[in-house]
Amino acid sequence: MTDTLPGSQTRLLDHHNWIRLNPDDKVIVKRAGFPPEHGTVNDIAVDASYFWVRIDGQSRILIFHGDGTIIHKILT
Repeated sequence: MTDTLPGSQTRLLDHHNWIRLNPDDKVIVKRAGFPPEHGTVNDIAVDASYFWVRIDGQSRILIFHGDGTIIHKILT
């Protein structure tokens, strides 16, 4: 994947693996109609069925299972 930070790798997370996300994790969000967006996990539900991401330079967005969003966690 080429749209990451220099020296970084990513891991694709399906909704079953969202439980592995934590506040302040860096992610790449891929939504229909938008270019890939870098952001930071802001808050996550206890059961990880949904979470908030603060998109860099923008407001935060809600991600939930079934919305079609693809999440890549940035590994550093």
